[in-house]
Amino acid sequence: MESYDLAIAWCWEYDADFVHQIDQECGRIEVRSYLIYPHNLSETLSRMESSELGFRVFFDRASDQEKAFDRLVDEMLSCRVRMINHAERLSLATDKARMQKELVLQGIRVPKTVVLPAWDKRPELPSARVNKMVRPLVVKPASGGCGDGVTLSVHSEEEIQSSRQQFPDDRYLVQERIEPVPITGRRAWFRVFFAFGEVLPCWWDDQTKIADVLSSSQIDKRVYSEIKGIMRKAFRISKLELFSTEMALTPGGKLVVVDPVNDQVDLRRKSSHLDGIPDEVVDRIVVNLVDWVKKRVGSTPRRRKVSLCAKT
Repeated sequence: MESYDLAIAWCWEYDADFVHQIDQECGRIEVRSYLIYPHNLSETLSRMESSELGFRVFFDRASDQEKAFDRLVDEMLSCRVRMINHAERLSLATDKARMQKELVLQGIRVPKTVVLPAWDKRPELPSARVNKMVRPLVVKPASGGCGDGVTLSVHSEEEIQSSRQQFPDDRYLVQERIEPVPITGRRAWFRVFFAFGEVLPCWWDDQTKIADVLSSSQIDKRVYSEIKGIMRKAFRISKLELFSTEMALTPGGKLVVVDPVNDQVDLRRKSSHLDGIPDEVVDRIVVNLVDWVKKRVGSTPRRRKVSLCAKT
């Protein structure tokens, strides 16, 4: 059997730089990597199923976008391949309602929220509970990501009902909108990455979507320490190796988790995309990922490294 340390499945064109950077870092420290994309998916599956090809760690960046990769995930599970963000943990981690409840149990603040059943199961709105909430509201699907299905600045029951019908088979969260305090001209809204044990905090303007590295000298050290503590608690709950969390600092000085866990984080570099992630953060994630793989696969015989790159 031909064996590789790390398999990366990807299909989003904007993932190319990130995936190829991982591939290069693997080459630097002699971790054997293998890239799986739509053009070689069928061949890869065939070779795995005939025991010609095997992997020790799998990083999935594709199955959430293309169903054709679901079979690959199933094959990795059946072969007991170790996964980065294991598929069996994602049902909790990506359910915003469940994660929010778990965070509250850990003493972490979240926006005042009403969880609504799926429109398909119960279209009526519990008006009494919703009417007690301060407007404007944010309405979002429990299983959504990348802003899909999120409606901001909602004021009426009609707008809530319209939002729920975007994904009628999903539960919805109705939340009071958090307005962050300004700090030195910035909105105190943060997007924080957990990357294989390291917490990487960023400023992230929720209106412009512009991100910058957040240093401990830019905000109160107590707040900076609390940000890191929240991320470690989120890791203990989700057990994911790589994810991001959004949180904001209120005028009352309280940190509130606005979006608990995003596992398929957008890792476009800021040097190439204005609304991308700071390059130094992406670099740390790549180094941490490959180091994590290296520690878990141990030393492997040095062989010719094969990198299958997507056609352009």
